[in-house]
Amino acid sequence: MRALRVIIAWLFAAASATALIAKPSVLIYPSGPTVPENLLRIELRFSSPLQPPLTLDQIKLTDCESVEIKDAFLDLPLPSADGKSVTILFHPGRVKSGVGANLALGRALHAGTTVTLVINHPALAKPVRKRWQVTAFDAESPQPAHWTFVPPRRGSRSPLVLHLDKPISSYAEHLIAIRVLDGNRLAGEASLENGETVWRFVPAQPWQAGSYAVVTHPDLEDAAGNRSCAPFEVADASRVRDAEGTVQPFELSK
Repeated sequence: MRALRVIIAWLFAAASATALIAKPSVLIYPSGPTVPENLLRIELRFSSPLQPPLTLDQIKLTDCESVEIKDAFLDLPLPSADGKSVTILFHPGRVKSGVGANLALGRALHAGTTVTLVINHPALAKPVRKRWQVTAFDAESPQPAHWTFVPPRRGSRSPLVLHLDKPISSYAEHLIAIRVLDGNRLAGEASLENGETVWRFVPAQPWQAGSYAVVTHPDLEDAAGNRSCAPFEVADASRVRDAEGTVQPFELSK
């Protein structure tokens, strides 16, 4: 009888330990309610790596009647090195105007409709869904020179909040930086908010008096692949290859 009680206690302990193991959570980008019909990529960020890795048959894009939109994506989700981020690429040949797949199949997304992304993986507590309203084709490049911010208070760790002219790709989070006078990148934590229309930076140390600049990398782009130097539709690769970032200087006085 005593042995039976020990076994039962062990089983309850094992069940409790299993229950305490949290299922991974996921954030889906673009995080806002709308996407353009020429959306190029979706990013999934998991609280912990999925095991086994995510496969394309566990990802579906459905229309407003829950019918799957076929052949919307390239055939391989792209995980980050740590496995906590996965990129899903729309078929670029369907996205870009005038190329073979676009002419044969058209775009997977159409302005004026709604679509839902469904992620169904055994490691998740339940299927995850993200719904978007599809808006018109977007050929407008981000314009970092038009972004606005208020310089933070010297001596504080107040965030610098940068208001963007349009949503940018979630991957652009670390393609914006604060540069100090010696040219180095200021240490701190950066994040995108409000549907990737706000960049927020909290410095690791309090702001000191001196010269700073908000710097953007030339690879910065929106979710449709439009870079500040050239829209995705532009075929002239030299405009991308020779592009430079933008610099917005600011001063914190003594």
